[in-house]
Amino acid sequence: MFFLDVPARQDGAKTLPHSQCASVQGGDGRWKVGAYFNKTHKYLQYLFGTTVSTPVTSYNIIQMTDTANDNACITGIVASVASLSPDVWYLILQNVTERKDLASLSRVCKGLYPLATRFLYRTITIGPLFLDLHPFEWLRVMHQKEKSEDTAWVESLALVRRLATDRNPGQTRAVREINIEPFHNDWGDEDIEDVRPLFEEELPGFVGVLQNLHHVRIFTPSPAFEALFRALQEHPNKPEIHLLKEDASRAVSGPMPGVTTIKAEVSPWGDTRAKPNTQIPDVERLLFACPNLKSLSLSVLNNYGGCMRPRIHHAVVENFQFASGGDVFPPLESLSLSGYHMDADEEREEWPHWRDGLDWSRLKTLSLGPHPYYSDGPPMADLLKKFKGHATTLRSLTIKTWADEGDDICLPLNSFLTSFATLEELTVKRHLVPVEDLASHSGLKRLCLHCMEVKRPEETPRPTLSVTDLALLDASCPDLETLEIDISRDSTGEWPKDIVEALAGSFSNLLHLTLHCEIGLEFDWNRNQKEPYLPLLDEALVRTLAEPFFASRGASKMTKLTIKTGEELRRFPQWHPQYRRLEESATYKFDAWLRRSDRVVKVKASDAKT
Repeated sequence: MFFLDVPARQDGAKTLPHSQCASVQGGDGRWKVGAYFNKTHKYLQYLFGTTVSTPVTSYNIIQMTDTANDNACITGIVASVASLSPDVWYLILQNVTERKDLASLSRVCKGLYPLATRFLYRTITIGPLFLDLHPFEWLRVMHQKEKSEDTAWVESLALVRRLATDRNPGQTRAVREINIEPFHNDWGDEDIEDVRPLFEEELPGFVGVLQNLHHVRIFTPSPAFEALFRALQEHPNKPEIHLLKEDASRAVSGPMPGVTTIKAEVSPWGDTRAKPNTQIPDVERLLFACPNLKSLSLSVLNNYGGCMRPRIHHAVVENFQFASGGDVFPPLESLSLSGYHMDADEEREEWPHWRDGLDWSRLKTLSLGPHPYYSDGPPMADLLKKFKGHATTLRSLTIKTWADEGDDICLPLNSFLTSFATLEELTVKRHLVPVEDLASHSGLKRLCLHCMEVKRPEETPRPTLSVTDLALLDASCPDLETLEIDISRDSTGEWPKDIVEALAGSFSNLLHLTLHCEIGLEFDWNRNQKEPYLPLLDEALVRTLAEPFFASRGASKMTKLTIKTGEELRRFPQWHPQYRRLEESATYKFDAWLRRSDRVVKVKASDAKT
């Protein structure tokens, strides 16, 4: 949230004089522009010192008819908005995420047009028009004969041609990023021949007129985009290319210096009698063809689950081969590995190539999991043992493990955390990290420690942080701004008062606190699954925690308290047991915050996905 100096009335309220308010004209009637509720609505109420009896509609732009009965409170806020300086409007527009709202704002008046255009055209999406539509709307579009053949790419081609020849240079100057989505025909398959003219002729010439282009994100592995890559390489800004959906099908014909991000998902298990599976060697070839690569994300899908195992005709290649022997890694700053088996080839040791070829001092972000490469231990344990003593300058670390494929305690993780002291962000899901092992990371700002709800021996509760642990964490990491931890309820659903009071009285710099509580599953694979033994999370139950919490905390920087249930990191080899269906129906998420004007705690159900 941002704060500015504004004039004060004699009664102390912050507002602008009504004489400075102005109406704004646009479209077919008088438009009065409201604020986005999520970040700016409350600020505008504070700024203009009004008490709104009828709240401004959230998440949209308000069009009010030209009548004399307009609500005076709303009119006061909305009309006053017109007098804001361009700098304040720039901050407000940063919070407008819907393109249709930006388009409406650009048509309000001449003063808003250049500011709204800067955000409206900042990111150009090349792809089907119906990507952002509701599924039912998508079906309607697809069944229109005149649209079904053209929707996949004609709209994108028309946009490219219009911007390339537009007499208004403000729109092309506003373009900073291009996103290229997959193109599909009526049956959902990629229709490469239809879009080939766009990528081989129109788009390479188009990027040449974009003076401020900095990023191109490609979410499809085909076509090869060779002409586009050449045009980007010749661009004076040298835009960064992000390959975000690779499947090892891209042909590598030479160096690709513009590529800075690769996100690939491959499986080494599918082959044919005539052709072996070379997906991982192909990713390796792409990796070393990008000398300026900064971020690598590699997810290897192992031969997990299913009723039938695929027939393997050739040797399975599960790791990089380093055939040349002297490969030097690009200057990676971010590395994400999931299911990658570094020791798959017993005859060739791979770790020395990583140890000696990677510049570990550049690596700032590391993510491991959740896919395992063996079933009898955590997927990242062996990698953490290898990386210890080398990855010593990390700023962000993420460790994830599937719920039923690890233990509450991961000793290699604890040992790795104590080997350096530079973390600012740590996310661990499935394992509990002792607070003592975090004491050296005094600069932590974002911390998530989530030990999942799984079947444990009888009378063995899910491990959570105690009052002593919270006190030590507060003393060791005083700069924490976001914190996500687990909290337990008793059999009646009561919250632990000592934990709530400890959280309310500590972490003075905290902005967002998230508490994850159990559902109370019995973990029965049979059809006679019992109902949860804990009360379901609802608004009333959230209030019993949020109200005493905010009352005890008093004035602070904290803006939101989130309480949620349910696990996202579960997988099953064939079918979901009954308890999983029960868990999905009992997964909830609530946000609570303190309304500063009257210090009333507000609670709202949020997205149920965890």
